[in-house]
Amino acid sequence: MNQAVQIQDGFEVLEERMIIRLIVSGLIMHCHISGVGVNKMAAFYQDHQFDLEELINERVEEELWDENGVIHINADSICS
Repeated sequence: MNQAVQIQDGFEVLEERMIIRLIVSGLIMHCHISGVGVNKMAAFYQDHQFDLEELINERVEEELWDENGVIHINADSICS
């Protein structure tokens, strides 16, 4: 993974959404993962951690985040 993108402390849950906190070139950003039930988030994160890191890295390189600096990923895009 690119050293400029670092995932901090796994994930947290906010409003039934998986939130991954990132540090990108010294700035704190968030990635929201939708499409995963709260009770399945830990297993999803464990099973797909490296896929998530790769997707997040791609989105950062392409500057694909919303106006609030949040990257959005749907879990279905990883599992398909």
